[in-house]
Amino acid sequence: MKMPVRILLILLCAAMIIAMPFVVSSPNMLNNVKMELMNEEDDEEEIDFGRLLFASACAEEAEEIYEDEDLDSGEISDHTSQYVLPLDFSPAPAPDPSLYTEDGYEDETISVKMEHREMEDGTKMHIAYVKIADASQFRTGVANPDKVASTKTKTVKAMAKTYNAVIALNGDNYTDKPDKTTFEYRMTQKIRSKSNKLKDILVIDDAGDFHLFVRSKGIKEFPEELKKAGRKLVNAFTFGPALVKDGELLELDENYGYNPGGREPRAAIGQLDRLSYVMVIIEAKDRSGKSGFSQGKLAEFMYGLGCVQAFNLDGGNSAEMVFGDQIYKGMPGGDDRTLSDIIYFATAKP
Repeated sequence: MKMPVRILLILLCAAMIIAMPFVVSSPNMLNNVKMELMNEEDDEEEIDFGRLLFASACAEEAEEIYEDEDLDSGEISDHTSQYVLPLDFSPAPAPDPSLYTEDGYEDETISVKMEHREMEDGTKMHIAYVKIADASQFRTGVANPDKVASTKTKTVKAMAKTYNAVIALNGDNYTDKPDKTTFEYRMTQKIRSKSNKLKDILVIDDAGDFHLFVRSKGIKEFPEELKKAGRKLVNAFTFGPALVKDGELLELDENYGYNPGGREPRAAIGQLDRLSYVMVIIEAKDRSGKSGFSQGKLAEFMYGLGCVQAFNLDGGNSAEMVFGDQIYKGMPGGDDRTLSDIIYFATAKP
């Protein structure tokens, strides 16, 4: 072999021997650099895509947040704002069955206290006091969420189970109105937006506040007013009558709705304070008119409970409240009536 070629080969071998430690250790060096970079970024929030996709990861996060909480009975944690529920028809987080008691349900995001009263004539009043941490926990469900204006109906119990309601109350059964002159929204979706000078309207905004419109007065302009105020219309009902408005007991029309002066099974909902509500079922022994409430008596009752706003909902056989395994009906033993919609409260704790 010629001398120049031999020298060249020797130089190449020497270069390879010198470079080998760097080549072999380069993966380790990269890993070390990677770990150093990660350690430097420990103070920044890491995006965990598993948490975004799976509820179980959210539950673990909730445990971390709440494990050091020392909450008094009935106190709602303000940490739950990060668990705002979507304003749509997706089911809420399922309530914890072990948290139900005979007279209530409570976790860090919702408190329900049940009260039952009875009159000498057999009339029973089933009252649910509800406090929530976020307005998105005040929700509505419909029998057919894929087509909100559908005429499909289901029982209150079935809808309560579908949407994971902690407690549910019948709505206004908007499909049972042949004239269709109603103002109806469910979870921001418009069903109809026609005013009716003969009907009262209840609107709930995205702050969970009630707004009442007697004889629909002012309802046409209200959505735009809400928009200007930076608020959103979430739910609206046309049934009534309005019972209490802005803290004032209303004088009711003696010709409003079905048998307004008669004693009937009734259902009503009211707002007591910010994110504080009451749901009521008035149970009558039968439809003889010897038990139950008139609309005027119901208004006085809701006012007496401390309602700032209160609204009468569909009554009779439609009046029904579902609380866990308990069902309270306006007409016990009556038909298990199917309806188009429910009002319900949900937990926001995964």
